[in-house]
Amino acid sequence: MKHQNFLLFFFIICFTSCSLIGININRKAPERAGKYPKFKEQDSLVGYLSKDRDCYHPYYYELAVDFNIKEKSIQGSNKIFILAKTDFNTILLNLNEQMKIYSIKYNGQLLSYRRKYTGLWVNFPETIPKGEHIVIDIFYGGKPVIAKRPPWEGGFVWKKDDEKRPWVGVACEQVGANLWWPLKDHLTAEPDSMQMTYTVPKGLICVSNGKLLDQTDSADKTSFTYKVSYPINTYNVTFYIGKFEHFSISYNKEEKKRLHFYVLDYNLEKAQNHFKQTKKVVQTFEKLYGEYPYWLDDFKLVESPFEGMEHQTAIAYGNGYRNNAYGVDYIILHETAHEWWGNAISVKDYADIWIHEGMATYSEALYIEETMGRETYNNYLYFYSILIKNKKPVVGPTDVNYWNYKDSDPYMKGALMMHSLRISIGNDSIFFDILKSFYQQYKHQTVTSQNFIDMVSLKTGSNYSWFFNQYLYKHQPPKLEYFIEASDKSNEQTFYYKWINVADDFVMPILVKNPDGSKTKIYPTTAEKSIQVSGERLIEIDVSSAYFAKTERKRK
Repeated sequence: MKHQNFLLFFFIICFTSCSLIGININRKAPERAGKYPKFKEQDSLVGYLSKDRDCYHPYYYELAVDFNIKEKSIQGSNKIFILAKTDFNTILLNLNEQMKIYSIKYNGQLLSYRRKYTGLWVNFPETIPKGEHIVIDIFYGGKPVIAKRPPWEGGFVWKKDDEKRPWVGVACEQVGANLWWPLKDHLTAEPDSMQMTYTVPKGLICVSNGKLLDQTDSADKTSFTYKVSYPINTYNVTFYIGKFEHFSISYNKEEKKRLHFYVLDYNLEKAQNHFKQTKKVVQTFEKLYGEYPYWLDDFKLVESPFEGMEHQTAIAYGNGYRNNAYGVDYIILHETAHEWWGNAISVKDYADIWIHEGMATYSEALYIEETMGRETYNNYLYFYSILIKNKKPVVGPTDVNYWNYKDSDPYMKGALMMHSLRISIGNDSIFFDILKSFYQQYKHQTVTSQNFIDMVSLKTGSNYSWFFNQYLYKHQPPKLEYFIEASDKSNEQTFYYKWINVADDFVMPILVKNPDGSKTKIYPTTAEKSIQVSGERLIEIDVSSAYFAKTERKRK
């Protein structure tokens, strides 16, 4: 999801010409973590894998939706292909309570059901045994929830373009796909593939995930059928309805791979120039992580009235064809990175959303480093460090479908944590092997933070739980307490230092700048240490070493 970096733009514009170093905070961290909301039953109906949800896996969907744009309503059906993981006679699906159910059928029989909040319990006339494959058909309709502030506050988006023609779409991360279609709405329940058919007023184009299989016209409507060939996290299932023009650019010499763009017709010329940068973005992420994970389903950017959203193979783009002070469109950067981090690799629970957002944000910085060098990379991350709040741990509560989109720390602190890990490992070959190996091992799967921690331990041969316990599970950043004692009679000085706000096993190294300009790596612990140096200039802490706070203690 697009991050909220309005302050970032301000700081970049004002200070990008300065010589900036450092990724450090000097403000005081809150004394205690911020409180989570009081969770309710409806939170668990989506977030928790209860027995009646964990007993089955929906491996394929055939979704069909007919749009009434004038009434802002839809009529739909969903054919759900299910594998029984255990014996069951009731399953729990999800559908927003604002949507009506007309019928649910299995083998031609009407099934009984009950509803509460988003929960939809479907009853079968006999026990479905483990290993059985079954299909149910659900017919539904209604007026879906309208997004208050897409993509952060999700729902349907009913808009008009500059020519007063309809533009319709949906963004539903966290609130869930159940907002507009019935399904097992849990992050682990990715179908292996799916088919979607959208019927819209004739004259409009509908773009969706995957490949366009078919387009058929009736008297006053057009139906577009798309096929997704890979697993997909269901909040990424989407559509865009509007007066789009399509163009593409070649990705390789053989012309077998192309990047596709769908833009409003009056923005075609502008888009053809602006989107040229996309090729370099995809190439860079392929170099860092591995091949783009969805070539069978194409790569698409689609113009939208909201700023951005990482819909798999059909990325929402609404940044107004603007580059930032670094000469790149950060929406293209961030949302494209999500094809690797968030789409190909998805989390099992929103508690670990930093794997989506922190990795995508850090990918922006890695692109900057690849194209503009290490100093610009440091500057880029410095501005992100300004936005870190340190009010809650990066990893949140589990089983309740919770993620506060107003908390930028899964984005910014997640990115700065990755930088700190890179410096702590001290070997770029190992660090980038971790990223690529983790992506290759878990591509098209769902993961947890522990999966990543285990990969770091495997590749480094060391236990890095001390590092992740601090950055993921505590809200305070590590803090370096230091004191410089300089001699009045000579150039000798003693630098005293230790970590505070950390566990005793926290051993992250940092760099200090010596008076002669050289750098020394030091290994603070919770016990005070010291080093002695000579020179007229005072020793300095190189805060670009990692993300941490620092505080100067008073002379004893």
